[in-house]
Amino acid sequence: MPKNRLLTVPELQDMAYILRKDVLTMVHDAGSGHVGGSFSIAELMAVLYFKILRIKPDEPEWAGRDRLVLSKGHDAPVFYAALARAGYFGLDRLKTLRMRGSILQGHPSKHKTPGVDITTGCLGEGLSAGCGMAAAAKLPGARF
Repeated sequence: MPKNRLLTVPELQDMAYILRKDVLTMVHDAGSGHVGGSFSIAELMAVLYFKILRIKPDEPEWAGRDRLVLSKGHDAPVFYAALARAGYFGLDRLKTLRMRGSILQGHPSKHKTPGVDITTGCLGEGLSAGCGMAAAAKLPGARF
Protein backbone atom coordinates (compact mmCIF):
# COMPACT_ATOMS: atom_id res chain seq x y z
CA MET A 1 0.00 0.00 0.00
CA PRO A 2 1.42 3.43 -0.91
CA LYS A 3 2.35 5.66 2.03
CA ASN A 4 -0.13 8.33 3.10
CA ARG A 5 -2.92 7.05 0.84
CA LEU A 6 -6.28 6.77 2.53
CA LEU A 7 -8.15 3.60 1.66
CA THR A 8 -11.61 3.45 0.13
CA VAL A 9 -14.42 1.54 1.87
CA PRO A 10 -13.90 -1.63 -0.23
CA GLU A 11 -10.15 -1.41 0.43
CA LEU A 12 -10.82 -1.01 4.17
CA GLN A 13 -12.98 -4.13 4.07
CA ASP A 14 -10.12 -5.96 2.34
CA MET A 15 -7.65 -4.63 4.94
CA ALA A 16 -9.82 -5.93 7.80
CA TYR A 17 -9.79 -9.35 6.11
CA ILE A 18 -5.99 -9.18 5.72
CA LEU A 19 -5.58 -8.20 9.38
CA ARG A 20 -7.68 -11.22 10.41
CA LYS A 21 -5.51 -13.50 8.27
CA ASP A 22 -2.40 -12.01 9.90
CA VAL A 23 -3.88 -12.60 13.36
CA LEU A 24 -4.80 -16.19 12.62
CA THR A 25 -1.33 -16.92 11.26
CA MET A 26 0.42 -15.18 14.16
CA VAL A 27 -1.59 -16.89 16.88
CA HIS A 28 -1.30 -20.29 15.20
CA ASP A 29 2.47 -19.95 14.81
CA ALA A 30 2.89 -18.69 18.39
CA GLY A 31 0.70 -21.46 19.77
CA SER A 32 -1.15 -18.98 21.97
CA GLY A 33 -3.07 -15.72 21.84
CA HIS A 34 -6.58 -14.34 21.60
CA VAL A 35 -8.16 -14.66 18.17
CA GLY A 36 -11.76 -13.71 18.97
CA GLY A 37 -11.02 -10.32 20.48
CA SER A 38 -8.61 -9.45 17.70
CA PHE A 39 -11.13 -10.49 15.06
CA SER A 40 -13.82 -8.36 16.71
CA ILE A 41 -11.89 -5.12 16.18
CA ALA A 42 -10.31 -5.77 12.77
CA GLU A 43 -12.60 -3.28 10.99
CA LEU A 44 -11.96 -0.69 13.67
CA MET A 45 -8.19 -1.07 13.35
CA ALA A 46 -8.39 -0.91 9.54
CA VAL A 47 -10.42 2.30 9.62
CA LEU A 48 -8.27 3.90 12.31
CA TYR A 49 -4.88 3.11 10.78
CA PHE A 50 -5.79 3.51 7.12
CA LYS A 51 -8.37 6.31 7.18
CA ILE A 52 -8.52 8.33 10.40
CA LEU A 53 -5.39 8.47 12.56
CA ARG A 54 -2.78 11.16 11.89
CA ILE A 55 0.41 9.11 12.09
CA LYS A 56 3.91 8.97 10.68
CA PRO A 57 5.11 5.35 10.89
CA ASP A 58 8.65 6.42 9.97
CA GLU A 59 8.50 8.85 12.93
CA PRO A 60 6.65 6.91 15.69
CA GLU A 61 7.26 9.55 18.37
CA TRP A 62 6.03 12.47 16.21
CA ALA A 63 4.54 14.97 18.69
CA GLY A 64 1.57 15.78 16.42
CA ARG A 65 0.39 12.20 16.08
CA ASP A 66 -2.92 10.82 17.22
CA ARG A 67 -2.57 8.29 20.01
CA LEU A 68 -4.35 4.95 20.18
CA VAL A 69 -4.94 3.47 23.62
CA LEU A 70 -5.77 -0.22 23.25
CA SER A 71 -7.42 -0.83 26.60
CA LYS A 72 -7.85 -4.55 25.96
CA GLY A 73 -4.19 -5.39 25.55
CA HIS A 74 -4.88 -9.07 24.89
CA ASP A 75 -5.96 -8.00 21.39
CA ALA A 76 -2.35 -7.16 20.62
CA PRO A 77 -2.17 -9.45 17.56
CA VAL A 78 -4.53 -7.27 15.48
CA PHE A 79 -2.81 -4.15 16.81
CA TYR A 80 0.56 -5.51 15.70
CA ALA A 81 -0.83 -6.52 12.31
CA ALA A 82 -2.21 -3.00 11.75
CA LEU A 83 1.07 -1.41 12.84
CA ALA A 84 3.06 -3.64 10.49
CA ARG A 85 0.70 -3.04 7.57
CA ALA A 86 0.85 0.72 8.26
CA GLY A 87 4.66 0.59 8.06
CA TYR A 88 5.88 0.84 11.67
CA PHE A 89 7.96 -2.33 11.22
CA GLY A 90 8.35 -5.11 8.69
CA LEU A 91 5.72 -7.78 8.15
CA ASP A 92 8.38 -10.40 8.90
CA ARG A 93 8.19 -9.33 12.58
CA LEU A 94 4.66 -10.73 12.81
CA LYS A 95 6.22 -14.22 12.80
CA THR A 96 7.85 -13.40 16.16
CA LEU A 97 4.66 -12.94 18.21
CA ARG A 98 5.29 -13.93 21.84
CA MET A 99 8.83 -15.16 21.15
CA ARG A 100 11.54 -14.42 23.68
CA GLY A 101 13.23 -11.13 22.76
CA SER A 102 10.54 -10.15 20.23
CA ILE A 103 9.13 -6.63 20.08
CA LEU A 104 5.69 -8.29 19.82
CA GLN A 105 4.77 -9.68 23.20
CA GLY A 106 1.41 -10.92 24.51
CA HIS A 107 0.40 -7.39 25.49
CA PRO A 108 1.55 -4.18 23.80
CA SER A 109 4.63 -2.51 25.27
CA LYS A 110 5.39 1.15 24.69
CA HIS A 111 9.06 0.48 25.34
CA LYS A 112 9.42 -2.36 22.84
CA THR A 113 7.04 -1.81 19.95
CA PRO A 114 7.11 1.16 17.55
CA GLY A 115 3.67 2.77 17.31
CA VAL A 116 2.49 1.67 20.76
CA ASP A 117 1.76 4.74 22.90
CA ILE A 118 0.82 3.02 26.15
CA THR A 119 1.62 -0.38 27.64
CA THR A 120 -1.66 -2.17 28.37
CA GLY A 121 -2.86 -5.48 29.67
CA CYS A 122 -5.70 -5.26 32.15
CA LEU A 123 -9.16 -4.56 30.76
CA GLY A 124 -10.21 -0.99 31.41
CA GLU A 125 -6.85 0.45 32.39
CA GLY A 126 -6.78 2.33 29.11
CA LEU A 127 -9.56 4.65 30.23
CA SER A 128 -7.48 6.17 33.02
CA ALA A 129 -4.33 6.15 30.88
CA GLY A 130 -6.14 7.89 28.02
CA CYS A 131 -7.58 10.52 30.36
CA GLY A 132 -4.11 11.16 31.77
CA MET A 133 -2.60 11.44 28.29
CA ALA A 134 -5.34 13.89 27.22
CA ALA A 135 -4.89 16.01 30.35
CA ALA A 136 -1.11 16.04 29.91
CA ALA A 137 -1.46 17.12 26.28
CA LYS A 138 -3.28 20.26 27.43
CA LEU A 139 -0.43 21.43 29.67
CA PRO A 140 1.63 24.37 28.43
CA GLY A 141 4.66 23.14 26.49
CA ALA A 142 3.47 19.53 26.63
CA ARG A 143 5.64 17.03 24.77
CA PHE A 144 5.06 13.40 25.52
